[in-house]
Amino acid sequence: MDAKQGRDTFYTLDAEMEQRAHILHKNAFIFDAAISMLGFDKEEKTEIQAFLDGGVTGGNMSLSTSETDFSLAIENISNFKQLIDRNPETLKFCTSVNDFKICKQERKFGMVIHFQNTTPILDRLDYLYTFYDLGLRVLQLTYNTQTFVGAGCCERVDGGLTNFGLEVVAESNRLGLLIDISHCGHTTSWDAINFSKAPVSATHAGVYSLAHSFGRNKPDNLLKAIAETGGVLGIPTQPCFVKRNPETHEVLQATIDDVIDQIDYAVNLMGIDHVGFGSDMSNYAARTLECPRDSNIRLVREKRPDVFGVGPTDKYDPFPIGIDSHAKMLNLTRGLLKRGYSDEDTKKILGDNWLRVFEEVWRI
Repeated sequence: MDAKQGRDTFYTLDAEMEQRAHILHKNAFIFDAAISMLGFDKEEKTEIQAFLDGGVTGGNMSLSTSETDFSLAIENISNFKQLIDRNPETLKFCTSVNDFKICKQERKFGMVIHFQNTTPILDRLDYLYTFYDLGLRVLQLTYNTQTFVGAGCCERVDGGLTNFGLEVVAESNRLGLLIDISHCGHTTSWDAINFSKAPVSATHAGVYSLAHSFGRNKPDNLLKAIAETGGVLGIPTQPCFVKRNPETHEVLQATIDDVIDQIDYAVNLMGIDHVGFGSDMSNYAARTLECPRDSNIRLVREKRPDVFGVGPTDKYDPFPIGIDSHAKMLNLTRGLLKRGYSDEDTKKILGDNWLRVFEEVWRI
């Protein structure tokens, strides 16, 4: 791992700080709160190896996004569990905090089921329990559009949580599902924050004050409210949420420094206990820039440049230099130390803040 990471060094540190970074990274719980499954069906071993090379302990794996229905979600979970069964020496299915501890001990990558939409449950609370029983632990209330639960960030009118949406929030609290508002519209997000009895998080959303993505990057008052619930903001590496021209929405080439700029801003606003990492990245996509037919880049970007920025619609924008692969996660540790973060605070951002939220919400 060290040799590979050494070739990908973005920062130049003195010998003492470099050693400090390696030791801290090796011992830290490192978590990515939003990972795309794109590429696992094409280059399975390569995808897995990137997490191992980067020392990543675990991540939320997105198994439901745009219009995933009940049957497709079941199929996705089946394929997901088969992937883990094929790779027992490197992967572990995680539904509890203790599972992460095992991953750290055995140097495996822990995978959590994350739905980025509630379309799989339709308007059935019993389906929510079914998916929880199958291992779902993180639930985004909407994707980009209206559902039975609430409004996504691309809807023209955001009426907030529906009556059913309020029931979903309450049932999620009861079951122990972490509520995610990354793609939710503003009113829907505020309703989730105001009605939830447990921490509400944005697993993969940026800072609107630094990159003006409407809906997907969150304004200061909403970020403060997330922190007040005890939740965490996962800073992304998805290019259109990291750096753009504020007037034209043109997506600009970013580096890991731009990602850490967002971390700095969020820490100063929300507090050190409420900021983490949520890349919203597929290593395959970052490597090839290949985007699927149903991606937001192809389907939504031209209609909503205020959300997804101005750029190509047939491929992804280049990911931030220095953190365009999970194999380069040591650069995040290096960069945080270089900015002056203490070892303890660096570990909080790398994953301990997510661990705290999981301990509180999952209760198992």
